[in-house]
Amino acid sequence: MLSPRALFALALGLTACSPPRTADHAAAARPAERALGGGDFADANRQAERALARDDQNPRAALVRALTRYERSMKQLSRDLRTVAIGGAMTGGFNQRYLDLALDQASKDLAAVEGDLARASRDPDVSLELCLACWKKDWNGNGRVDSRDELLFQIEQDAAGNPIPEGDPRSKPTFRFDHGDVYWARAFVAFQRAAIDVLSAYDFSEVERLLAERSERPRQIRLRLVHPERMKSARAHVLDGLAHSDASRRAYLAETDDDREWMPNPRQKDHPLPLPVDAKLYETWHGVVGDLERLVRGDEGLSVRELAQLGDHRWNDPPQGFVDLSSMFTRPRDIVIDLEAVERFDRAENRQTAELLLKSLLGAHYVKQMKPSPLPRRLERMKGEVERGDESLERKLRYLLWIN
Repeated sequence: MLSPRALFALALGLTACSPPRTADHAAAARPAERALGGGDFADANRQAERALARDDQNPRAALVRALTRYERSMKQLSRDLRTVAIGGAMTGGFNQRYLDLALDQASKDLAAVEGDLARASRDPDVSLELCLACWKKDWNGNGRVDSRDELLFQIEQDAAGNPIPEGDPRSKPTFRFDHGDVYWARAFVAFQRAAIDVLSAYDFSEVERLLAERSERPRQIRLRLVHPERMKSARAHVLDGLAHSDASRRAYLAETDDDREWMPNPRQKDHPLPLPVDAKLYETWHGVVGDLERLVRGDEGLSVRELAQLGDHRWNDPPQGFVDLSSMFTRPRDIVIDLEAVERFDRAENRQTAELLLKSLLGAHYVKQMKPSPLPRRLERMKGEVERGDESLERKLRYLLWIN
């Protein structure tokens, strides 16, 4: 039988080995949260690193570090892309090597961001209060904090579409980010990682032929596929993003609180953004995620005929066939842009020239028959609601962008 002293020592040992409580996590992460709230991203990162060095499972510190890492990564990527674009315009050349290095670094950075967000998402009680519009940051990278930077996160209209006066506290709300918002962020990052994979899969050197002022206009531009494995990686990231998007939808619907929501559910009324939602929107969200997942997995294809009728031009004899979106990821190929086919289509916009253009551009990804995706029909319904005046195009776009 253990003595009282031995039992006391055992209890102390078990306490030391048990995971920290939520209150301990909150206290350890508070300096990082305070620095982030004040817009000091560098100090917030340092404080989060210290908290995670003591406990690498602290979800609140991981969430802060994810945000600071993301801000630093996107700022650097923006600078790098501007350097590539400006350098190409000034020299008539295209620095593919510099672009590859920039995209590779951004890919690694976003992988680290996802790691922190995954850690944060394991805690259903994780939360973070931030006033985004209160940050004084040079978001556009012109070397100073100007009016565009100050207005970036400000709310300019209320739910009725009326402008919010300057100085009105409603323009600078404090959001309470919670568990559903972490999954929202994971989806956002996953889609960005997919886009970076697609860009890094191809060699854009032939763009030089379009930039060179003295060169003869080429008949076609070929973007060579140099890293096919990255297209498969992009597909995985898209599927991850769709899964995270649906997880955020389910987390939002399960919420019972109502406190300064970033993305409200139909029952929540306390949301600073002019983004009222209803059950129909959540049903559409669920449907679109399912549509996209089946497209990416190859279970369905996009009907060219239905896509053509979504535009302002109504075709009497629309082009036929399907776009096999999945094969673009699983069986990628060089992208060949036939400039002469584009010109022929511009001169005579008919079924024949449209199908020839699609064949030259998509190759084997343009197929005669597939199970049609309902996605174009959903978009057609939304377009009809806009045309009937049921809801403005601006609001529809806000919904689509906000829900990834």
